[in-house]
Amino acid sequence: MFYDEKVVSIRNSVSTAPIEQEININDLFFRKIISLLKEDDNVLDIGTGNGFVLSQIKEKCNFSCNLVGLDNSEAMIKEANKNLNGTALIVKGDNTHLPFDDSSFDIITAKNVTRFSSCEIFRVLKPNGYFIFREYGTGKGLVEIATLFPERLIRSRIPTFYVEKLEREHMHLISLETYYIERTFTKITDLLNVVKSYPFIQDYSSKDEDCIKNAFGSINIKITSDPFILVTQKL
Repeated sequence: MFYDEKVVSIRNSVSTAPIEQEININDLFFRKIISLLKEDDNVLDIGTGNGFVLSQIKEKCNFSCNLVGLDNSEAMIKEANKNLNGTALIVKGDNTHLPFDDSSFDIITAKNVTRFSSCEIFRVLKPNGYFIFREYGTGKGLVEIATLFPERLIRSRIPTFYVEKLEREHMHLISLETYYIERTFTKITDLLNVVKSYPFIQDYSSKDEDCIKNAFGSINIKITSDPFILVTQKL
């Protein structure tokens, strides 16, 4: 299991580290979600992690929705329950075998989740329901670092991979927005924590960490992020 308590701690430090960037992709992602939400909608966030997506929906939405999160990590479920404080139902389960009835949700969200079943997304969405997906392209959000380890990137995929995967299960493409954003990390330790906070480099080691340090120095490191936001609908 990748997301143990040590990784949870690293992810928490990442969320509070100062990073300068041209565009806040999370803001765009949440605006997209809120624009499609209606009062009393059932919302599922797969791979919910610490519940960040659900907490932001709750904070930014001015009407009530029924929020559910799914994760397969006990450590993350514990963190999500702590952060959401009873305002969402957090369920343990696998993204490829969703433990919900057919046509249960109006909207399904996924942030930085590369492993899911399009068939299951289609099954548990209501007719006309939306799947809103925010991920990274082939650079995995750290383009310059990805070029150092081209043979060892974990699930490095072009955005259209996911479009085709969803369309095969009869999900209709609404929009695909791709971005290239320059991010400045003030300290090398902040950058290294991002690298360690999600499945990025296969068999990542201290030797790889030294390679990154040697390549980028120790302060004010500029790295290109390559996120995209994909919206599909069950018709």
